[in-house]
Amino acid sequence: MGYRSQLAGCISVDTMRVEDERGSHYFDYDRAKFKEMIGFIKLSRFYELWQINNTADADSFGWQNGKFILYGNDWKWYPDYDDVKAWNELWEQMQSIEGISGYFVRVGEENDDIEEMQFGDDPCYDHFHAFSALSFDGEDYLGKRDTDEEGQTEQAQTDTQSHSESVDSQAQA
Repeated sequence: MGYRSQLAGCISVDTMRVEDERGSHYFDYDRAKFKEMIGFIKLSRFYELWQINNTADADSFGWQNGKFILYGNDWKWYPDYDDVKAWNELWEQMQSIEGISGYFVRVGEENDDIEEMQFGDDPCYDHFHAFSALSFDGEDYLGKRDTDEEGQTEQAQTDTQSHSESVDSQAQA
């Protein structure tokens, strides 16, 4: 088996405030820089390894509107694995490009095993965030036991018998 993680990352072209001919403002990204960023990612070792090694439907990546986003579930995220090394190399290289930002989060199996990294002026963490979760598998214990007349009758008899035995043992002492 082994230790598994869930992970998500985003590398994006920083948005900029743009004014249109009517004086209205909106935010947009540099399309030429985005094309350059995606070209760089496609040439990276990470892109090649991801396509070869990831056939699970839950693992995916893609890009649009100035953002490259990846998501992986049930990953063995060890620093010496090739795909992890390749992601870290890509992450480091992207940090040296002006106008590019990034956000990455990995959640492991342990409660306190959350790793977050970010760089740039406009990290795109609006698509995902880490949170704590609870898995509960005790449903068979739940229910409306207080309306279960047979169970109440049996419990009352047990309680009465226990009380009588306790009183008898105190009287004998």
